[in-house]
Amino acid sequence: MLLSISKKQIRTFQLLAIFMLTMVSWSCKKETPNLPYNEIESFSIKDASGKTLSASIVEDRIILYWPPLVDQPESITPTVKISDLATVTPASGTPIQLKSDKPIIYTVRAQDGSSKNYTLSFQVNQPLLQVKINFLSPYRLYLPGTNPFVLVGENIIPNEAQTKGYIVDNDGKETLLSFNQPPSTFAVNFTRPDDLKPGTYRLKLVSGRYTVLTDPFDVLLPEFYNLIKLGNYTVKKGENLVMPIANKSIYELFFKADFDHFIAIDNLNNTYKLNNAIFDVAKMTVTIPIPTTIQGNQLTRLKIIDKSDKVMTEYEQSITLN
Repeated sequence: MLLSISKKQIRTFQLLAIFMLTMVSWSCKKETPNLPYNEIESFSIKDASGKTLSASIVEDRIILYWPPLVDQPESITPTVKISDLATVTPASGTPIQLKSDKPIIYTVRAQDGSSKNYTLSFQVNQPLLQVKINFLSPYRLYLPGTNPFVLVGENIIPNEAQTKGYIVDNDGKETLLSFNQPPSTFAVNFTRPDDLKPGTYRLKLVSGRYTVLTDPFDVLLPEFYNLIKLGNYTVKKGENLVMPIANKSIYELFFKADFDHFIAIDNLNNTYKLNNAIFDVAKMTVTIPIPTTIQGNQLTRLKIIDKSDKVMTEYEQSITLN
């Protein structure tokens, strides 16, 4: 016997089939998990010439290497490629300021909500810094703006923001030096501080990631002949020896405040203290009383002595005594 199916029953079967397919589809969709991937796959920037620089991704670090002897920018605009369906903060294409006290961190959040932090490390591929002093040692003080400190070497960053110089005294105190002219890759030229005193010092050069400290050198007052003109002088014992001042500024800057007396040595190697010497900058002369007690017939050396009984400067002289 044939079964007869009404149109109503057919419609009911169709609705039931649609419902079952919908449930199966919904069930399958519900069982598909969100992606758990939160990786940075690549990180790159453009340098000043438009060349692409790609970073190294090492565990949770982004290591970006900058070319040697090329100025480091204040900011970069990275292109960041991440896992599918993940997001990154800061977003790809966001400018990043490099000169910051806080670490630069990128956070990648996966589709399933899990996240991973990456710290940006900006490394400079700088070759080893090498420098040495390029002036006479001992170093003689002279008028301000003259006789600069010069260091020569290799791999100096020619940028005043990344290269700094200091003079370091015997106690380790550092004084920042100003540039006498812009630095080059092979030399730096610093202006001597106007208030620099005699003593033992070193020069310290900081260029990028490297620091170099020079060997010690002595700083001395100007030479005797920078203060008093040399010559073949003749004077009678018991009278005044008058000699011209070579430079008024030298006297006032380096000797006036501390000068006390002269020491003379005669040709018999006897030593005499010569008091009451007078520097007269109006007449540009120095007058030294010569005692009658000198035994030799010639003075062969004069020393200028300060108030603490230290030699300020000295020189061999040829002063004939009658």
